[in-house]
Formats: sequence, C-alpha cells, structure tokens
Amino acid sequence: MKPSEFMRYLWDEWFRQVGEALLVAFVVTTFFFTTVQVYGRSMVPTLQHGERVLVPKYEMWMQRFGLRDWRRGEIVIVKPPEGAPNSVANFPVLGFRYRPYFIKRLVARPGDTVQVEKGRLVVNGVYVDESYITDELEPYPDSFPRVFVLEGRVVGFQGYRVEQLPAYLRPALEMLEPVPPEVARASQTRPVEYVGALRLAPGYYFVMGDNRTLGGSEDSRVFGPVTDTHIAGRASAVWWPPLARDESGAWRLNLRRLPVPPGFLQVPESAPN
Repeated sequence: MKPSEFMRYLWDEWFRQVGEALLVAFVVTTFFFTTVQVYGRSMVPTLQHGERVLVPKYEMWMQRFGLRDWRRGEIVIVKPPEGAPNSVANFPVLGFRYRPYFIKRLVARPGDTVQVEKGRLVVNGVYVDESYITDELEPYPDSFPRVFVLEGRVVGFQGYRVEQLPAYLRPALEMLEPVPPEVARASQTRPVEYVGALRLAPGYYFVMGDNRTLGGSEDSRVFGPVTDTHIAGRASAVWWPPLARDESGAWRLNLRRLPVPPGFLQVPESAPN
C-alpha cells in the first residue's frame, strides 16, 4: 500500500469512527438519557450549584405519545415562555443568543387549581406539605396570583395593569378563577386586592424552584404556567459529583435519587369545572 493510500485509509477510518460515535451519542442523548448541570441556587436545598442530574429522555417521548404524564412533585427541565425575563441568554465567549433551560419542580398539572398564600403552596384547595424545603429554609411570604378588582372587574394582575400585561402572562390571566362574590361586592366602591387561584388549562403546568427565599427562584410565579412542549424531561437522580462535604466538613456519598416528596402524593385530584 502506498503511503498516500495508507494515509487516506487512516483518514477514512478515523472519519468513520468519529461519525459512528457522534451518531451513537445523538441517538442516546435524544432517545435514552442525557445529563444536565445545575446552575445557580434556585433548587436549594434539594440541588446545589454545579451538580449534574440524570434525565431519562425516553420519558419525554412517552409523554409526547400519551404513554405517561408528568407528575406533581417531579423535578423537570423546562424552558420559560418566550419573552419572559431571562428566557434568552448569551453563550459564553462565542456570544450567540440561545434559549436556556431552567430546572424546577412541577407542582401542579392540567386541571389543578394552584396558588401561593404567604409562601405556602396550595393545590386543589389543600396546603402541600413541603417540609423537605421548610425544614431547612424559611420561605418568603409572597403570594400568587395578586389580583386587583374594581367594580367587579379584574383591572390588575401581578402588579401590571391588565392592558399592559406581558404576552407571557396572558395565559395565566385567562386561567384565573372567577372573582369571589364578596370581592366583587367590596370592589364596587374601591379597588380591592386579593390572592386568586389559577385553574391550569389542558397542556399547562405550574413549576417552582425549591429555594423560596426572597429572589431565590424565577419560576411560574414570574413567567406563568408552561406548556408541555417546554418540558424537556425529568431529573431522576444526582450522579455528579460522587462525593461532597456535609456541614461538618466530612465527605459523604453524593449519589442520590430524586423522588417525589410525600406531600405531593397527598394532593387530591382536581375537581371538574
């Protein structure tokens, strides 16, 4: 074999193997599993900055084909609605813009009613036991959604006048439960603010970060419910780093599953309209 032919053979063999490796990687990460790194502290105390989680991609395809559905309490990889704050980011060094994924906990499903009362999550009329959070941090006592009513008509939503509401929050306003009669009566003479509730439309989910301190998480309280097409998968386990230091400074095994917290299993199913 001539040297030129040998070099061509090596090049073709290298190209073939790289191509096969890329194809296998594409198939695996698209249809089987991938990993996602946690950035920031929005999922503290459950997830820490820099940890990597395992995401079974086949579950997303099963959901798309109606073979499973996302469950309350699961941690999901999600894109915020287009136009929402921080829904577009600049790629480091290269500088091109892209739609980043967030990692949040799915707290309510289509058909559920959901609200936050002074920091406490309420789904289908019951307070959700979130001791997995409250045992380690004190939630900020904010409420969602904040609604202003005048003469029985909604005039403000989440600090915006209705006519100035951003496009990404309009679906949330459309899901707002009817104004309670007592609020409508009181609003005949003066503006009244109250904490409403959303009834999630088909295909919509409500997501929240576990870090409920002031400014701890940017989630559906900011950008509203997300559609199922914006959910890219479920975080099933932490696989990296394998070891981490605890509060005493001692090393501990960091590999762990991410199960649904028990409080979400106690939430009743949504009542029909």
